[in-house]
Amino acid sequence: MAACLSDSDLVVLGQISYTNKKTLIWQIDRKNPYTANNVFNDLVLKYSNNCQLIDDKLDLDFSVYALAYYPYKDVGTFEKDDNRMRVLLDRLRLSYTVSDSVRLDVGKLRSKGGIFYLKSPASLLNNHYSGFKPTRIYDPTMKQAYTESFWGAMLARDTDSHSLSLTVAPKLTHIDKRYESSSNWSATKRSNASDRYLFTYTDYRFNSHTPSISVMLGDSKSIAFSNSFNWSDQFVINAELAYHFNQQWRHLDAKKVEMVQHYTFPTQLYSKNNNDGVELGLGMQYTTNRFSQLGLEYYFQSEGYSTSQWRKQTDLVKFLNQKTNYMPLDQAFDSYKYLMASEVYNTSSKGNLQGKHYINAYANILMEDQSSLQPYAVLNLMDKSSMIGLHYNKPLYQLDKQLEVYTGVYAALGSNDSEFGLFGETIGTYLGFKYHF
Repeated sequence: MAACLSDSDLVVLGQISYTNKKTLIWQIDRKNPYTANNVFNDLVLKYSNNCQLIDDKLDLDFSVYALAYYPYKDVGTFEKDDNRMRVLLDRLRLSYTVSDSVRLDVGKLRSKGGIFYLKSPASLLNNHYSGFKPTRIYDPTMKQAYTESFWGAMLARDTDSHSLSLTVAPKLTHIDKRYESSSNWSATKRSNASDRYLFTYTDYRFNSHTPSISVMLGDSKSIAFSNSFNWSDQFVINAELAYHFNQQWRHLDAKKVEMVQHYTFPTQLYSKNNNDGVELGLGMQYTTNRFSQLGLEYYFQSEGYSTSQWRKQTDLVKFLNQKTNYMPLDQAFDSYKYLMASEVYNTSSKGNLQGKHYINAYANILMEDQSSLQPYAVLNLMDKSSMIGLHYNKPLYQLDKQLEVYTGVYAALGSNDSEFGLFGETIGTYLGFKYHF
């Protein structure tokens, strides 16, 4: 036990944030389903440890988060969570060293991310968002923690020349309540609702290139290629390409839309089919002599909504907003709007975008006092909606070497018919701290 306690890490994060939402096309019982202006208090407690059970053979690595928030005003119907406190088991990994180059991990694991900030086509093992709906901690280190880890196993071989791994994420449950947002699902439904088997090979033998291939089998089948090309010590060009043998997320069914508009009511409006699809990511990143980073990315997905397909979705919302003065029909229309909002939310909560073409620009500017400034901007090239923000982080070494403060602003801009403006144009700001015990 002493070996565990010596490596323990306890972190507390606290934050106050303000959010302003403009009027949106959605209405529930003729009312806005979001609170136009609200203030949130968030608190997160993280504990992690790494225990050596058998020296150089068997390790136990785990981390857990306790989350809570309190809004100053009651949240809207689209923002409600089942509770305002939850515990997230982020990682519970039992690692066995088979040899100098082979390792077996079992338990609650976290998949490796891709090489792109916006979305990595070669990152094939993705899970749903596990935080709260109306608010979250905006410290960048929390981004990964908010994505649910999965129960499974990974066998990996790492050498100086290459790495090879097999990851198994078995199906342990199924999702039966599509009308609920994923943040209100159980942790297992967010992570292990399908069978997934991932093979990944990366080659390190090329001087300037790091090629990799990934193959996903199971309920969803895909193959992906990625490569990082070091043009120089400071300039890197990245590329990822994925081919999917079926759709990766649920889409609005045009036939079901027609049924609703003719007052025939199906139980589902969204579905996935076996259409093939392609994802492409291209990017470049420059690192300055002071280790600041500047990056630009392009992302494309063939299964994203076209302009006409997206218009069918917003037109359906407007159709469902009509007041018939017949209570059973009005309630049915509101139920469909709940379903649509949850489907859109659940698609994005797994890291998916809904259009076809995007540009992402970002930077991480390091200051002499060890503070950092991180601006970013995402643009949907089809509907011209955007997500922009600026994050500032500063360690307070002069007061306490374990204390950091951060602040930032963000905005989701676009018309009510656009992707980033679908739930109303949003402007927010936040102020928080992080303390390492």
